[in-house]
Amino acid sequence: MNRLRAAITIVFFANGALFASWASRIPALADRTDATTGTLGLALLAPAVGAVATMPQIGKLLTGRSSRMFCRWSLAGLMVAIVLPGFAPTVALLGVALLFVGATNSALDVAMNAQGVSVERRQGRPILSSLHAAFSFGGFAGAGVGALAAALHVAPEPHLIFAAVLFGVPGLFAAQALLRDDEDPDAGARRLPFRKLPGRLALLGAAAFFCLLAEGAASDWSATLVSGPLGGSPALGAIAYAIFSVGMGAGRLLADGLWARWGASGLVRRSGVLAGAGFTVALVIGTAPVALVGFAALGLGLSGIVPTLFRSAADQPGVPTGPALAAVSAIGYLGFLAGPPLIGGLAEATSLHLAIGLLAIAAALVVVLAPIADPPRRRGPRPASAPSPTG
Repeated sequence: MNRLRAAITIVFFANGALFASWASRIPALADRTDATTGTLGLALLAPAVGAVATMPQIGKLLTGRSSRMFCRWSLAGLMVAIVLPGFAPTVALLGVALLFVGATNSALDVAMNAQGVSVERRQGRPILSSLHAAFSFGGFAGAGVGALAAALHVAPEPHLIFAAVLFGVPGLFAAQALLRDDEDPDAGARRLPFRKLPGRLALLGAAAFFCLLAEGAASDWSATLVSGPLGGSPALGAIAYAIFSVGMGAGRLLADGLWARWGASGLVRRSGVLAGAGFTVALVIGTAPVALVGFAALGLGLSGIVPTLFRSAADQPGVPTGPALAAVSAIGYLGFLAGPPLIGGLAEATSLHLAIGLLAIAAALVVVLAPIADPPRRRGPRPASAPSPTG
């Protein structure tokens, strides 16, 4: 692995670890603030508001510029942001803290994926799924530290401060080695207003929305489901998210090769079926140990979908990578952040066990949208550096 690929891999890992660090402590944060299922769901809506305010601006700023600076500043902001929920004494203040988490995390999400696409094109072979694998393994590391902290009854404040330093500082050093403005193949691209983007990007965004809705809900509610309605311990609840992250990481290590074998739509379709079917069976059986298996299947199934959709967006003829990727990321990221409060609202009206079945429905909708993932034919020659399927 060369220096450039190693650097962006570390940034993806740091993002996953930082996000999982606070997500794995949601049960403790809910207990401290005396949150009900419904009020916790409302608090988890705050990151979506932060993302909505941030994402369009990041997309505009990235157009024609390198993403290196945005990776550095948004990563530093996320390090600060994940500490704030640990100090929130009420549900309302927890929501305010999560507003900052959503803003900084969404900025980093767009910036590092734009950088990843540029690195992939520079190297001429598919690497985007493996970068997302690093995010998932970062999630496993962050959730693992969170599970240990929960088992040892460590309060969220010292745990989250420790996690911010442990995972964020290496990411900041790695970001120094990312592509500069004069090295980024997409730097200097012309600006294109979102309203002029092709409708196909909206459909790719819809597929990303449903996939990331399931991923976001699993991130925020897996620990609560296992340690609550299914009767597991708090430590076992934290492990649920870690297992989900392992499934995501393992699948993404394979996804670049499977994309080359099956093509974009074939990979998305098969992945959606695995995620939906596996998680449905686990919910029907309804025990904590089997739920862990269900979250592993869900992670495996969802793993390669978003990198494939991002790659397809970057391959859209006539649209620079920056605005194409920002558009799909913005729509998809709303699903990631809207999923948790949606599950919370449904759980308040029914039960968490029933509400989280929405994840299986989201996977089914991804299967329906799978054909849109196949890139359209370009009217001109394909860039020699762009990776392509071999079968």
